[in-house]
Amino acid sequence: MEIIIDNLAFPYDIGCRLIKLKYAECPFDELSEVWDDIQPITFKEIAGVLKNVEQRRVAINCLGISRLVKEVNPELLDTQTIKKTTAWVNDNGDLEAFNFEDTYELYQVSAESLGIDNNNTWSSIRNYFHYVRCKDTSTDREYLLWVDASSVYRANSDETWFTAGVNYGPKINAIQAIAWTIQTDIEKGGIDKIVRQGDCILIKEKKRAERVIVRHLTEAEYRELLVAES
Repeated sequence: MEIIIDNLAFPYDIGCRLIKLKYAECPFDELSEVWDDIQPITFKEIAGVLKNVEQRRVAINCLGISRLVKEVNPELLDTQTIKKTTAWVNDNGDLEAFNFEDTYELYQVSAESLGIDNNNTWSSIRNYFHYVRCKDTSTDREYLLWVDASSVYRANSDETWFTAGVNYGPKINAIQAIAWTIQTDIEKGGIDKIVRQGDCILIKEKKRAERVIVRHLTEAEYRELLVAES
């Protein structure tokens, strides 16, 4: 028997435990007799049992950001706040300036907390994983964006390689991490300005700017060239 959640099929037992995560009260009469005995599934179990990426996505949505963060026990490495000014169209249809502050937080999570086997050859190289936490400008919705700390470090330094086994999390900051989530094929120094609307990034290049292999934005570019955001 299977349970369908968000158009995806789950084994009955796992489906019941996901439903217990998603709803505060029993949503189906068929589960009412066993509802109090159902144990909500944990993040470690989601990571270990569900191999299908789409099933994991649905399961993590059921878990929610707050419970996920609580379970993985993250360590705050850095907090950065940027004062920004952007333009909004008001109720009268007029364009007006809007001042706000954007706060970004960089967190570190151990491989063990994520349910990753440290005896595995690949994961032994990465004993820590990192994410940046931020809010949507218009909705105040929170996002957790996972980043590769060694790649963030390389994007903001002259080094083009990294040393296996080194934890680069403490070597980067939150703005470098959020900037890294944006990629471009325009050379450094070739960007005129950046406009962001949600997940849509618009980058205007300077005249005669050269194209390069796709790269990540740097902290300096994010701070200096992002001129409008919504």
